Parts: sequence; structure tokens; C-alpha cells
Amino acid sequence: MDDFSRGLVRRIDALEEARSDLASKVEALQSDNESLKRETDRVAERLKQKTDPDGLARENATPREEIASLKYGESYGESMAEVSRKRLKTEHLALTTLGNDAQVHIASFLGAKGIACLGQTCGHFGMGRVGTDGQMMSLVEDLAGQVINDSVTDYEKSVLVGGRKVKMLCELELMRTPLYFEQVIGSADAIRYSKPEDKSKITLLTPQDFRYATAISNHEMKAGRHYVTFRMTELEGRLGDTEFGVIRPIKNWDKEGVHNFDPMCFSMNQHKYRKLLLAEKTDEWGDDLHCCSYSSHKGRCFFSNWNDEDKGEDDNWAGDEWKGMEPARLVVNLVLGLLLDLDAGTL
Repeated sequence: MDDFSRGLVRRIDALEEARSDLASKVEALQSDNESLKRETDRVAERLKQKTDPDGLARENATPREEIASLKYGESYGESMAEVSRKRLKTEHLALTTLGNDAQVHIASFLGAKGIACLGQTCGHFGMGRVGTDGQMMSLVEDLAGQVINDSVTDYEKSVLVGGRKVKMLCELELMRTPLYFEQVIGSADAIRYSKPEDKSKITLLTPQDFRYATAISNHEMKAGRHYVTFRMTELEGRLGDTEFGVIRPIKNWDKEGVHNFDPMCFSMNQHKYRKLLLAEKTDEWGDDLHCCSYSSHKGRCFFSNWNDEDKGEDDNWAGDEWKGMEPARLVVNLVLGLLLDLDAGTL
């Protein structure tokens, strides 16, 4: 065999060896591909189980049951299933089966709003029944009454008026918190909250054109003696006459878009509000004296019934004098107190 033939044979052998190596690599890649596909299928199955609560619960429950069976014996699975069935039957009855003392203790943490919501959960709490005082009432009313009796002071008892116990508890909670002004009525350049998050403090401004501005608390007083203190902490510019007083319950006047409002309706341009205010009258109001105030300018007393017989600016009325009358000069650190005695009918 000549040199050319021998070279050709060596070339063919090298190509055969390369083909064999390439075939081995293809088989290895195919094997890796199958392994990768199996791993992908396992990951997909895990993801499916994680997004399926029932599947996840079964997956977690299986090893727990196996471990428990090894630890406590084969009867564990049966006893555990029995306990689960008992829980399904009894857990929703847990609160209703508590004794009266425990329910009152829990209710004291709920507050008036929480107790009212409790009455809407089921008939056990919301439907009428014979209460501890022998009267027909719901369990939440009975609970609210017992919470009041367990915590009320003699003074608080003297100013609370009978009625629905949940409402009384709400009034009691309001009495124990600082007084704040839910309604600020007037233009933004005349009155605003000093801090939006604190409604117990307001800022009175002095706009170029004269305007009335009013701040009202929604806290209702129906009996007994009530005392409030107003403090002036800062003074910028010059404020006009400022009045402090009491008014019948009126709601949502801060949402009426009124920018110039005096609840006394003293000036002629305020008479238009009289009928609107009387439209909110209830039987609890009585027939007269719907608004009464102390004027800081000369210390005089102003009052209004919101009808055409009221005295006002057009009658040249400057308020009534009263025994001990004195003005209150508007200065920094001024402290002014009002005592309302609903039993005696005095302010």
C-alpha cells in the first residue's frame, strides 16, 4: 500500500472517531434534556400545590400525620379527625357560651361602637330578651348597661340621661375625651383647624372684609352641670368680638358651603338662617332659647329662638346685662370658663 492509501485510511479512522465522539455528546445532551424536563415538571407541580390551598394543606398534613403516628401510634389519625369534627361544631359557639361576667369584661374593651357591631353578628346578641332589670332588651344592650354600671362615677351618672344603653355608653365615652369641634363653619381665610389632626384647636383669622366664623362641638348635653375651658394660646392681628356659648344640636352645617355664619342670627344678613335652623328642631328641644352666648367685648349675654320675634341688630339691641358681668380682653394666655347648669337653667 502506497503512502497515499495509508494517509486516506488514517483520515477515515479519524473521521470515524470524531463521529463516535459526537454521537456520545448528543446522547449526553439528550439525557440532560430529559433530566431538565423532569425537574421542570417537578417545579411546576410544586408551584401548583402552593397556589392550591387544599393541595398545600394536604401536603403539609401528610408528614405531620406520619410523624404523629410514629410518635403516638396508629390510632392518632382517627382521634385527630374526631377532635377536628368537634372543633367544627363548637368553635363558633365559644363566645356565646361564656358566662355573664366574662362577656361584660370583654365588652368593656369593645367600647360602644364595638358592642353595637357585636349586636349585628347574630341573634344571640342582637335579639330582645329579658335583661337583668326585668325589661325586654337585647344582650348587647344589657352588656352596655352593665359596663356603664361598673365604671360610671356619681358625677357622670348625674349628667347621663336614660335611653338606649349603647347610646348612653357612647355619650359616656365622649364625656371622658377632650372636647373637640366637629364643625368649623366659615371661609378658610377666617377660620380653620390649627392642626388638621387635632380638632380641639382652631385658628381664628382676621380677613380684610368682615365675616362671621363659627366652631361647634357635636357633644350633646341633656342634664346636670357641664364645665368647659377655652384657652387662647396665640394672638396675631386684632380679633373682633368673640362669643362663647351653647347651641341646640345641629348637624353637618360645615358641609353646607356656608362661609359667613353667626348661629345667633343677630345681623340682618343672618336672618335667612333662622328657618333653616328651626327645620332641625326635635321634640327634645323645647319651645325657646335655642342659642345662648357670652360676648367677650362687653361681657353681655345674647340669646336667640330663631324666629321673627328675636331681638337683633335692627332693634339696636346690644345684649342683656347680668349680675357679675365683665368683659374678657382677648390676650395671649386668656382662660375663659363656662358652666352650664341644665338643672338650674343657667349659663
